[in-house]
Amino acid sequence: MTARREELLRILGEQAPGRRVLGIGPGADADAPELARSGFTVTVLDVRNGFAPWTAGEIDAAVCAGRRDGDRETDRRRLLRRIREHLVPGGVLVIDADGETGLERSLRRCGFAAEPAAEPAAEPAGGASEWLVARALPHPPGSLAVADWGTPADAQLDLRYADDEAPWLDPSPREVWQDAVRSAEAGGADLIAGYPVYDPYGGVRGADAVGRHFGHRFAPHQVTFAAGVTSLLHDLGGLADGGPIAAPALVHPDLETWAVADGAELHVIDGPLDHARLAEAVRDLRPALLHLDRPTFTAEVLALDELEDLARIAAAAGTVILIDEAPAPYLGPEGSAAGLVGRADNLVVLRGFTKAYSWGGLRGGFALASEGVAGRVRELVTPLQMGELAFEAALRLLAAGDVFGKLRARIHQVKPAFADRVAADGLDVIRGHPDIPWIVVRDEDGAATRFFHERGIRGLRPVAGPVASPRQAGLLHLTVPLSDERIALFEKLASHREEDRADDDGR
Repeated sequence: MTARREELLRILGEQAPGRRVLGIGPGADADAPELARSGFTVTVLDVRNGFAPWTAGEIDAAVCAGRRDGDRETDRRRLLRRIREHLVPGGVLVIDADGETGLERSLRRCGFAAEPAAEPAAEPAGGASEWLVARALPHPPGSLAVADWGTPADAQLDLRYADDEAPWLDPSPREVWQDAVRSAEAGGADLIAGYPVYDPYGGVRGADAVGRHFGHRFAPHQVTFAAGVTSLLHDLGGLADGGPIAAPALVHPDLETWAVADGAELHVIDGPLDHARLAEAVRDLRPALLHLDRPTFTAEVLALDELEDLARIAAAAGTVILIDEAPAPYLGPEGSAAGLVGRADNLVVLRGFTKAYSWGGLRGGFALASEGVAGRVRELVTPLQMGELAFEAALRLLAAGDVFGKLRARIHQVKPAFADRVAADGLDVIRGHPDIPWIVVRDEDGAATRFFHERGIRGLRPVAGPVASPRQAGLLHLTVPLSDERIALFEKLASHREEDRADDDGR
């Protein structure tokens, strides 16, 4: 057996999760008999110009053996993407990298991360091999934040979200919506039949309302409306323009998921997300795009003066900062980073109507962009996304100003007691900003998840970013019950097991 083939067998034996192997390339036929003798089930695929009848189902490994001179780069990418679709979780792609140039870049553009093969116990006779091992990165739609929501809650109380916020808003979003509908009905079909091709991003009609809401002036081209923050995250990974993207480990990962699937390089920022750590990451990594959540998963909020200084540091590094403020409405308009857009040249702030407003079904959101990046935002975002009735309702809600005074007061009233109650059960609680209606519980070994599952309560675990070997964050997000009914239900469920144990002890 040649040293090259011996090394291939070692890699497959140690790293492939099963025995189903797909062989591709000029050397596949020669390798297949030895692989079969070693217990692998081998399917050889004859690929020409990136096309082939797909004769394999799910595979544990794909082996690309031998270089095909003259293959187009576009054909190679099509083949790699198809391999990715058929690899089982944990499956490996093993490529004969001898003489290949730009291979790792091609792999990244097709959703793979290359990694060095584990060192053999002893170097094979004839020298080291040229095998390159790659693993598929998490890719959409299965890796998006919404993917987990399709699974049944399997709980009596779902604390992944809040369904009891709207009654604390003044005016009520329901009233604002009903007023918009009545206005549309009174005006005949104009609002529904209208097709605003003269204002495809809503900035001409929406900039003044947005500016009055935040107390800052925005030019129409700085305001871009779309079908929610999720849609904006899909499009705006392109702000990196092919350069690297940096983001905290706990960031809402949809932008990264789509960008990495398109070949972007991702740098994950670990550690505390204070100003000093973020500034250090920008200086060291010099990313093209820095993506931040505000508030964070742990309900922490970077101060506006620190954010402004971070924007200055990022500008010196050539970095655009995109701030996802989907959860920020709780802070009120004055708490938004929107006011920094005019004082920096490299900021994009995203806002939506799902969190706090309870208008997830509206599918509305908007981006506020500094002058230096406003044109690029318009290049990337699909126009005419938001329907006219939804747009009209959104402008009316913005015109209502800070509708969250009563909600913040209720959060301040019930959040401390909720956090204390959870901590009393021996759990390590991160309380976060007092205006934000959730807490986070440390859950390194899954004990907190099991604790609440036994009581019929479900929390929200962070979605891992698109990296080859994502680390478990060890955190569980619990939305604070606001209504008397949800508070009572939480107390009943949380106390249930304690009562059972007391009964057991009394017998």
